[in-house]
Amino acid sequence: MFLFIIIVKIENSPAIYRFSMSEPIFLQGAAGQLEVFVDYPQGEVKGFAIVCHPHPLQGGTPQHKVPVLLAQMFLERGCVVYRPSFRGSGQSDGIHDEGYGETDDVLEVIKFARTQHIGLPFYAGGFSFGAHVMAKSYATLPIELQPKQTVLCGLPTATVAGLRHYVTPHIKGDILFLHGEADDVTLLSDLIEWAKPQRHLLTILPGANHFFTGYLKQLRIAITRFLML
Repeated sequence: MFLFIIIVKIENSPAIYRFSMSEPIFLQGAAGQLEVFVDYPQGEVKGFAIVCHPHPLQGGTPQHKVPVLLAQMFLERGCVVYRPSFRGSGQSDGIHDEGYGETDDVLEVIKFARTQHIGLPFYAGGFSFGAHVMAKSYATLPIELQPKQTVLCGLPTATVAGLRHYVTPHIKGDILFLHGEADDVTLLSDLIEWAKPQRHLLTILPGANHFFTGYLKQLRIAITRFLML
């Protein structure tokens, strides 16, 4: 069995966050140049985080509001944050590879970040397609190299909007799954079926759509309660 945490929408509560533009760096990935935006916290560095953006063929970029919110929350807690542009988007080379090549690219970013932050804990986050890629990356890593904590928002686990089918691997660990109750892109019922045999805890935002429109403050509340940094 599994358990739901319900977050009630707070009326007339605007999203509250500010985010400055990042320093871009370029790594060598399997498909060529890989653009990565890097943000540095003020004060002591306590860890590093990788955050993945939504589907690039649907307009997803590292500047999307949900990965930006995730990045800021890790920054506020002392993490250096890396946000790669998936292959074929931004200044990253290659073409879209339905999550396969993108997983290889994220693993390359993780490998690079580890060399820059030896001995520091690793955190991860992703939204929509980016959550799927992060889940695949998570499952690929040996247990000792997996993130200390992970935040996955709007994770696709089956057929998305009748267009694309995702086979999301089973994963376990300290993971926060956030999903909109009214998500008509990646259905809550599909996430429940995927989560059920793994007994995952799911956090559902009543009334929220796939993009969490009007619910960024609620996302922040849920993530704040989860992160132990």
